[in-house]
Amino acid sequence: MAAERETPEISLVIPVYNGSRTICPLVDRIQMIFANMSFEIVLVNDGSEDDSEMVCAKLAEKFPQTVSFVNLSRNFGEHSAVLAGLSYARGQYLAVLDDDGQNLPEEILPMLEELQRRNYDVVYGQYIEKKHSRFRNIGSWFNDRVATFLLQKPKDLYFSSFKVPNRFLVNEIIKYRGPYPYADGLIYHTTRKIGC
Repeated sequence: MAAERETPEISLVIPVYNGSRTICPLVDRIQMIFANMSFEIVLVNDGSEDDSEMVCAKLAEKFPQTVSFVNLSRNFGEHSAVLAGLSYARGQYLAVLDDDGQNLPEEILPMLEELQRRNYDVVYGQYIEKKHSRFRNIGSWFNDRVATFLLQKPKDLYFSSFKVPNRFLVNEIIKYRGPYPYADGLIYHTTRKIGC
């Protein structure tokens, strides 16, 4: 019987959608940044239409101690992919970041320190310069307005896709079994101990 792997200090969950050109340099960068920590990377292919599935599988083969690969059967959307990755991840702390390298993995460490120092359940990161498509930016703006209205979210709190939650919070939000998850809504429903 194989020995169970040690629980990593931090799990980095990366939903991948058509990210075959950007995911390798991102994973290589993470390997260097977190070399002195116990960590894992969970790649979740969200029904990509490029060769992301093959690229992610090869990364899991190249780094078997640190990279795991979850392949969804079709495109379910970012929030479903994030919840799938969080459900699979084993870390004491977790980080969620985009596959395109816009979220600098170096920023996870100060976010983690802030979470621990201030006893937050989650810390959101901010984009220095957001380089998403116009369609995605409009979707983010709309989500922010809806969350502000429906959840009574403070206007100055921005739900970024870049976040560091603790294990307590992740264990709560992955209990969701509905068809259309909204990860940040689940977070805000669970806690107000939020930093950014």
